[in-house]
Amino acid sequence: MSLASDFNMYKDEIELIRAQNLVECDLYSIIACIIRERKQGNEISLRDVSVRRKTNFSKQYRGKMGFPDFVIRTRDKSNDADILGAVEVKYVDEDLDLENHLEQLIGHLDFYKRVIYTNGLKWRYCVIDEFQERNVLWETELGEIHNGKIFWNKDDKWAELLGKLDDIKWSKKE
Repeated sequence: MSLASDFNMYKDEIELIRAQNLVECDLYSIIACIIRERKQGNEISLRDVSVRRKTNFSKQYRGKMGFPDFVIRTRDKSNDADILGAVEVKYVDEDLDLENHLEQLIGHLDFYKRVIYTNGLKWRYCVIDEFQERNVLWETELGEIHNGKIFWNKDDKWAELLGKLDDIKWSKKE
């Protein structure tokens, strides 16, 4: 069974990250695995742009608030491939609602129009709608941290997350 479909494996990895490597980037491979293995995974190109710097090649990835962690593009083997959205990851213990995080999210959302925003426990899918309004289309919480320990929600939250990720249609117009 793959980490992208097994909640117990996912929980174990998140807890190992917290115990062994207190950095946001350790979540990247897990988040990428889950997104790539969703229903539309073979229809998108998920690119890690987290360590990009200002260059002519990378200027298309730089939004109002710098570079997100991932950019979702069409599967065209070209640097002109359409950009369909972004993924912003925060460390597991980070509160997604901190003012500086929300400012970054708003900047990414204004530029990329669709953003998955997660710390591994909370997952949000945010969009700019047809009226140019920012909206959180959905949020799923897999667990919460209390007194330094993760309390995981039931498996139905995991199934809910996977279903919601499957329902995202990464195309020019959703």
